[in-house]
Amino acid sequence: MFINMATLQEWTRLSLALTTIFLLLNTDGANGQVEYSIRLVGGSSYLEGRVEVYVDGSWGTVCDDNWDLSDATVVCRQLGYGNALYARSAAYFGRGSGPIKYDEVNCLGDESMLHLCPLLTIDDCGHYEDAGVVCSAPSPTLSSNSSIIRLVGSADTFQGRVEVYVDGAWGTVCDDEWDINDASVVCRQLGYTGAISAPGSASFGAGSVPIALDNVRCTGRESRLQDCESASTNDCNHNKDAGVVCAMEYSIRLVGGSNYLEGRVEVYLDGSWGTVCDDLWDLSDATVVCRQLGYGNALYARLSASFGQGSGPIKFDDVNCQGDESMLHLCQFSSTNNCRHHEDAGVVCSAPSPTLSSNSSIRLVGSGDPFRGRVEVYVDGAWGTVCDDEWDINDASVVCRQLGYTGAISAPGSASFGAGSVPIALDNVRCTGRESRLQDCESASTNNCNHNKDAGVVCASTILIRLVGGTSIREGRVEVLLNGDWGTVCDDGWGLTDAKVVCRQLGFAGALSAHSLAHFGQGTVPIAMDDVQCTGSESRLTDCSFQTSHNCDHHEDAGVICIEAGFAIRLVGGSSETQGRVEVYLNGIWGTICDDGWGLDDARVVCRQLGYSNAIRAVSSARFGQGSGDIFFNDVACTGSETSLLDCVKSTVNNCGHGEDAGVICGTSGSDTSTIRLADGYSALDGRVEVYIGGLWGTVCDDDWDLADATVVCRQLGYGDALTAPGEAFYGPGTGSIVFDEVNCRGTELTIQDCAYSTIDNCQHGEDASVSCSSSFAAYEFGKVRLVEGNSKYDGYVEIYYKQQWGTICNDQWDKTDADVVCKELGHEFAISTSDASEYDTGRSSTKPIWLDDVFCGGSETRLVYCNHGQWDSNYCSHGEDVWVKCNGAPGLVSGTTIGLVCGLVGSCILLCVCCILCCCKSKKGPANSTTAVPTGGSDPGAPPVVHYHPPQQYIHQPSQPMQPSAHQLSDAEAPPPTYELVISQPTKFPLVTGAVFEIPQQPSDPAYPPAPLPPGQNPPSAPNPAVPQPQVISNPMYLDADDVIT
Repeated sequence: MFINMATLQEWTRLSLALTTIFLLLNTDGANGQVEYSIRLVGGSSYLEGRVEVYVDGSWGTVCDDNWDLSDATVVCRQLGYGNALYARSAAYFGRGSGPIKYDEVNCLGDESMLHLCPLLTIDDCGHYEDAGVVCSAPSPTLSSNSSIIRLVGSADTFQGRVEVYVDGAWGTVCDDEWDINDASVVCRQLGYTGAISAPGSASFGAGSVPIALDNVRCTGRESRLQDCESASTNDCNHNKDAGVVCAMEYSIRLVGGSNYLEGRVEVYLDGSWGTVCDDLWDLSDATVVCRQLGYGNALYARLSASFGQGSGPIKFDDVNCQGDESMLHLCQFSSTNNCRHHEDAGVVCSAPSPTLSSNSSIRLVGSGDPFRGRVEVYVDGAWGTVCDDEWDINDASVVCRQLGYTGAISAPGSASFGAGSVPIALDNVRCTGRESRLQDCESASTNNCNHNKDAGVVCASTILIRLVGGTSIREGRVEVLLNGDWGTVCDDGWGLTDAKVVCRQLGFAGALSAHSLAHFGQGTVPIAMDDVQCTGSESRLTDCSFQTSHNCDHHEDAGVICIEAGFAIRLVGGSSETQGRVEVYLNGIWGTICDDGWGLDDARVVCRQLGYSNAIRAVSSARFGQGSGDIFFNDVACTGSETSLLDCVKSTVNNCGHGEDAGVICGTSGSDTSTIRLADGYSALDGRVEVYIGGLWGTVCDDDWDLADATVVCRQLGYGDALTAPGEAFYGPGTGSIVFDEVNCRGTELTIQDCAYSTIDNCQHGEDASVSCSSSFAAYEFGKVRLVEGNSKYDGYVEIYYKQQWGTICNDQWDKTDADVVCKELGHEFAISTSDASEYDTGRSSTKPIWLDDVFCGGSETRLVYCNHGQWDSNYCSHGEDVWVKCNGAPGLVSGTTIGLVCGLVGSCILLCVCCILCCCKSKKGPANSTTAVPTGGSDPGAPPVVHYHPPQQYIHQPSQPMQPSAHQLSDAEAPPPTYELVISQPTKFPLVTGAVFEIPQQPSDPAYPPAPLPPGQNPPSAPNPAVPQPQVISNPMYLDADDVIT
């Protein structure tokens, strides 16, 4: 075979390229990309996003089939974060690209990595089904710079064996070269002020996890242990595990909050913890606390023991920070006080920014915009500026990328954003532009600069967003930075879905409300966007559909109120963790929910948000005790499909008291199918019905209890059909709660929890419901239908199977839609005809029961029992109202006959039209005189007839309408024709006219009124003799009274 040399060269190059790719893929792990790595993409912070996994040499997404909180828990654990808050589906954080690596993930929740869960590597998904998660931040000691580190082996939080989280697992540090510099970095990373000692030789016990680091060599200025020089290979054993003892003086902590980002402020001073008095306490003070703890911005400065009263000494009073201090004890304060613990100060911090927490801290200040400003870095426990000596675009690019932007536009010096007041930390910075952090660049820590040479940056940013005019950072008029200019958003079409995108982009947990009509004041910048239409899954407002042209004024500026990061929900006052009063954490405080409109759909959302599999009951009237504080929500109206209570329709104003606090009882996995029993029966097949809810057994009230409900209970227990459904505590009264009332099953449900029911009862245990089940299944399925007494299998009376017996259906409300469902269930297409409610009594008799009444189908049901209907065996019908149906396919409607009927009908219509046309044409000849022969001899049938003559009737012509004859006016001598009833009742008085002669006199020529046709068997009469008097025609009956004859 001849091979072209050029082709061979191409194949050779391709082979070399494929070999290179293969080698690169197989060395990814060595280069830092580990198989089964995981990441979050598209979120507003590092704690949330679309889940992507690294498998077989490439990143790919995870399908959301079966995706739930257990799966999300494993993802968050693998990433080293806190608990999983939400399991997001439907590409909540945007659609990914490339392969979909996993489908049908089914974690138990205790796995350490996602690939250890049961899953499929083949899928039938699209990227609109990409799964995502929202994690809570790790505990404070692990999260202060997201460089996961912890102290273990000691009862004290400030000392212990050092363990770091590397490559998805915890590991110890070998004490080779371990010293006070290394310990100082660890302690500062954990939020302490420094280190007292650096013990080795497993002083806090030998670890059991792998040894992760060895030969650590810190200078003492690093912000994270991972930034120090170290070796990942070692010749150590756990007898050489390193530890630290951190300096507690001036350490700070938050206590009493719902998460690590909030709480009562406590400082460690003079050997003990103490609180801070709220005199003069404001957001500047809170900002310093949040900065010292390594968190994000301060959201709120809380007063009046908002997080509960502390104990012990009050360490600080009259704190007065400028806001740029690195630690609280560097602010002005008084160490004496006149305060009590009801004045303890608190803070609410935002989560740390991913760009600041994943790299040693850097910030931009001196500008109202987050994308530009004076550069300041956190070095040796304090913020400092950067001198502009040798400062250029490469240096600025590293800063901007470190802050999460795509690059730098410019690198201004000469204190373009104002002169700083903190020390000058760096000088002569020389970046290549490829570094990931400014601290990785070459620089000098000594300088000959002053603050007139402070360096700055302007980062590349295509879109930013801000809130203006509100009373806090979580609310305000929406303004966007679009194409370099700030602008407002017009409120045309503005709604909660759009507000959610804004709040998510700003790093909040969600949107509380969307506002229009310049609720937060009119803007002065241009109007940048109009007709915004978000789906709610977008990560940025500009990802939504919108118009840049508009017909708006600033009185239409849109605004939002956001929910702070840290929104949470909890159950309080129940006998187990699955039940209780619903309380939500909103804007820094806990509050309750009013029970107005509270129902099972609302409870389902709460339980799902808390990680439970289902909701069993929605509880009202403060059944779990009255709460305190604010009532946040009222008139909650969830559909049941929302992932968060925030997504439900609700009101934030209320007229409620805490006596109306709402609660829920949630079910755990399996509680909806296996927790039902029969108690106190004569055998396992009968007894009082009891269900297990929220850790307790409870009974069912017998209101509306019937055999359909009992059938579901028997099916759920694995028995045969239900034989009886007794009430009134037939097997004795139960104890405890009555959990269900007014149960209304169709009889086809798999579990009683699938039926309609009420969780609010007015029952006593003397009304407990019971069942008696058979041990074997019946010959027919519950609710099955059939047709009987018809001419074929396609028609007949409808019967339905219930109580192991066939019975009929009453025709109240019955129509063709119901009949169609019967025919479809029997395998036919539709119903040709059926009885309806107008047939009151057909005369049918039967000994069978009438099982159903008031059936109402929508038309989409596959079985009649799925339709709405009245109670079983409860009606006022007779068998004369039994429903019958004729389905398509019945004999006598074969195709040939059907075609014949159609053709005959069409032909008849054509013939009728022709006749009408002919009649109309002839009728234009005018009205005709008419004659009727009547006997002259009274009642003598042999007498010769006398013919009466009437002149032609007169007509009134109305334009554009057919002419109608006027009513005949009788003379005084005439009487009206007798009625039909009179003729029938007096046959002797009105004899039948026999042998009558019909004479048709000459008519005027009028084509509109043609001559009337002759009666059958009659010949046209001869022309009348003018000399002979002519009889007058009387127009109606053949029966006449002798008195009607006129001579």
